[in-house]
Amino acid sequence: ADGVALGHGSRQHICINNPVFRDRAERIANALAAAVGNDPRVLAWQLDNEFRSHVGGCHCETCRDLWAAWLAERYQEVELLNEAWHSAVWSETYQNFAQVPLPGPTPFLHNTSLVNDFRQFSQQCINRFAHEQADIIRAHSNHPVTHNSGLGFDLDNADLFGALDFSSFDAYPSADNHSAFLMNLDYFPHLANGRTVLMETSPSHGGSVRNYGVPHPRGFVEAEAFANYASGSAGFLFWHFRQHRGGSEQAHGSVISAWGQPTIGYSSAEAIGRLLPAVKPLLDCSSTAQPAVAVHYSDHAKGFLATEAGDGAGYRGLISTFHAGLVRAGIQRSLLPVEASLAGFRVLFTPFVHHLSGQDRERILRWVHDGGTWVCGPGTGGRTEHHTWHADSALGGLEDAAGVEPVFQFPATGSGSRGSILGHSAVLSRMSTFFRSRETDSPGAATALGTVAAGPAEGLEFATERRIGAGRMILLGSYPGTGDPDDDGAALGAVVEYACAGVLPPVRTAGGNVADYPRWHNGRLQHWLVNMGGQPGAFTLLRPARKLLGKQDVHAGNGRQAFHPALTLPVGAYTLGAHDYLILEDIKEEHSL
Repeated sequence: ADGVALGHGSRQHICINNPVFRDRAERIANALAAAVGNDPRVLAWQLDNEFRSHVGGCHCETCRDLWAAWLAERYQEVELLNEAWHSAVWSETYQNFAQVPLPGPTPFLHNTSLVNDFRQFSQQCINRFAHEQADIIRAHSNHPVTHNSGLGFDLDNADLFGALDFSSFDAYPSADNHSAFLMNLDYFPHLANGRTVLMETSPSHGGSVRNYGVPHPRGFVEAEAFANYASGSAGFLFWHFRQHRGGSEQAHGSVISAWGQPTIGYSSAEAIGRLLPAVKPLLDCSSTAQPAVAVHYSDHAKGFLATEAGDGAGYRGLISTFHAGLVRAGIQRSLLPVEASLAGFRVLFTPFVHHLSGQDRERILRWVHDGGTWVCGPGTGGRTEHHTWHADSALGGLEDAAGVEPVFQFPATGSGSRGSILGHSAVLSRMSTFFRSRETDSPGAATALGTVAAGPAEGLEFATERRIGAGRMILLGSYPGTGDPDDDGAALGAVVEYACAGVLPPVRTAGGNVADYPRWHNGRLQHWLVNMGGQPGAFTLLRPARKLLGKQDVHAGNGRQAFHPALTLPVGAYTLGAHDYLILEDIKEEHSL
């Protein structure tokens, strides 16, 4: 990103736009696919490895020329680029597209529109390369094509997997940050026709010669595997199998050591070898149940907050904290691209999406009118697609839908701003919009949920609710809390509980350790419960259920247990041990969550 060319000596040191590389990559893909394209030992094709995991856009001469051509195609006339970017600020007006620089070192900061467009250009280039490679393979092979991606990479994952056959991802979470692992399970199954595989994870710990990893506690990897399969993923693969003797990741966990002996990760592989045969019959005769709650996850929003990280908070950290709040509240959820269908969902959260297109806004509002609950914000809608302020509104039309009049927009972090929402007092933080409800006698008027008690916007509102048709829109203009590790998340949790009233699941989990992955079997709802934490976790049954399988059964070699009256669990509170798992099935038939 600093415009300095990187040399040979690591990985990802090539430009995927370079014509010589592109020619050689096409030759290699053609040769490989022609040689083994229909070999029965080939299950699938993986393109490359972790696109953009270390680097973002390239700054070579090839990319400079392609960048100018991309801008010309996007804007047609350079005057339109200047107008959209407000390039007159600090004399950045261009006379032709070739003058527009790559975002290299500058005395201060680049134009936000330039930085965001360059990121979009770079993401489109890598995806075009991936899709071309997939087309080459498909000319010789009927096997599916994927790529192992991740939430932290500089990619547009929704677009990447839109032309691949299934999604796959790599995840190396620490045991004390297990909600980060669950984020992958909530997101990747919703790409590429709903098929996904965990392509890489560590059997014991991650790490490199620069940063040693901390070994996972016993049972954590087995719990990861259980959650992975329960969520709908079709595979769980280790990296490494055999420890690297050389290179930068010699210290990375493996199943077998460099000298051929079992490592501390070997027991995890053995445990999963017992787990999978025990749960496979249950997996084969059941299907994942769609949660009632969805959260928008946007790689474009991640780019906006990489460009504008004014309070030091990146998108991944913010959305991870928001997601962890749902996990703590025991809310089953899906992470969706902004453009994804909302069919079957009843509650939607759209936080930190700086730019929300008018098309997406109107589509979501139609869903609200039909009965959905939309929690919009915080940090949503305040910028145009070019990362500029709106000229005729504060939130790009969201204020009209919400029935409010924005008054102030400013960074609330450190401003002394405090507010009260749903009976909870909280510090207000992040770039915020404060407003007042529009005065009207209409039954569809907005009502205040959160008011500012102190700070520059004292007396205004930061959260409102408005009925729209059969549904409701909750506008959240500021983050209720700090999002820091010492924030108990009570205010945000109250918003989650309020929005999700009426769609709470039949199994409630609390504390963030126990996750429930519901599955359908012959009209009955199954609960695949797993404790990802290192301490016992609680869950509450709101309907009686019978036990199908537990971790103790798997380790004892009993496999699937036959139904028996003694295995019926009545309504009540239960405890699940550290890294334990349990499969229950409701006694009563249901047809929806």
